[in-house]
Amino acid sequence: MNLNSSKRLTVAIGLTLLLSTTAALAEPGTQSELTAISGQGAGFVSVSATSQDHGNLFIENEVNIHDAAPDTSFSVQRAVDFAPADVANGVCAIAPEPPFGWITDGTLTTSPGGAGTVHISGSRPPLSGTQFDLILRVLSQDGTQLLMSRCMTVTVK
Repeated sequence: MNLNSSKRLTVAIGLTLLLSTTAALAEPGTQSELTAISGQGAGFVSVSATSQDHGNLFIENEVNIHDAAPDTSFSVQRAVDFAPADVANGVCAIAPEPPFGWITDGTLTTSPGGAGTVHISGSRPPLSGTQFDLILRVLSQDGTQLLMSRCMTVTVK
């Protein structure tokens, strides 16, 4: 094995380890399948919320879709309810019209095969210890394709 092959192998192993640990950072209950409400496709979302930003929420979302419309631009949006209904009993519900509306966090464009992924991260206002309900959706620019997560209750560490 020459030096270049060895470097490529090391980089490939490093990327594999990095990608596999990113999904593991999400707390149980903060991962969800994305289900087609209209149009086609499916996917998965993973949410990791920490207070690494001095007690404020720092969130990382990983969104993956497949079997969706090819070569299509999608918005990744979130709906948040900062007054979860019944966290103690595992009830997580956000009304069809979320209290704060739908907020666009990012975009992705699917490949000719209908797959796409996006990593979204950044600081948000809630403080450490806060709990909130969260739904993510992936909506095509023309509004005909809609994938949605289930409702997840997130606790800021």
